[in-house]
Amino acid sequence: MKEVIKTKEQSKQKIVQSNVNRVPEIIVDKTDKSAMIAFFSEYTENLYVVRDAEHSSSVYRYVRTAEECLEKAMSFSGKVLVAVSVNAYQNKILLGAVEISEDNTVRICATTNPKYDHRTMYNGNAEFCFQTDIFDKRLSDIPEFDFVYAYIVGHRLHGYTVEFTVYDTPVGIKKEKIIINEIRNY
Repeated sequence: MKEVIKTKEQSKQKIVQSNVNRVPEIIVDKTDKSAMIAFFSEYTENLYVVRDAEHSSSVYRYVRTAEECLEKAMSFSGKVLVAVSVNAYQNKILLGAVEISEDNTVRICATTNPKYDHRTMYNGNAEFCFQTDIFDKRLSDIPEFDFVYAYIVGHRLHGYTVEFTVYDTPVGIKKEKIIINEIRNY
């Protein structure tokens, strides 16, 4: 039986354990000013996100500076996740969530619209949102699906819902063209 992944912290642990590419991020107490300042100094981008690290589907805030992050973090309780936003990287090709089961069932919700994020794509706006099997020819209409599929299989993530973003250039901590944003199985 696979472990149950219900929180951002559990998802982050699975992402690190699976050795997949990810955005730079930290999980810290909301009052840890020195850790947040150090993070912003090490990862210089134009957009970051701060959110509750202990609950899924929590409110998040976009921030541009360490000072703004410190201010917004105070509205959360406990630990916060601070990360480079996937929207800081340019030239998204595909953003989505996919689950590939051991029996080759594919559940996908994905979009090529660069204005959408992982929350807005679920509002019925994603061009690709269906369940099928791996042999369905519709999957070839999804840009970079073969790459996403190979990445998931190569990292043994069958049976998990994997939120991802594919870019046309290498990004993230491993400088690959895919970012794994979240792994969950609830």
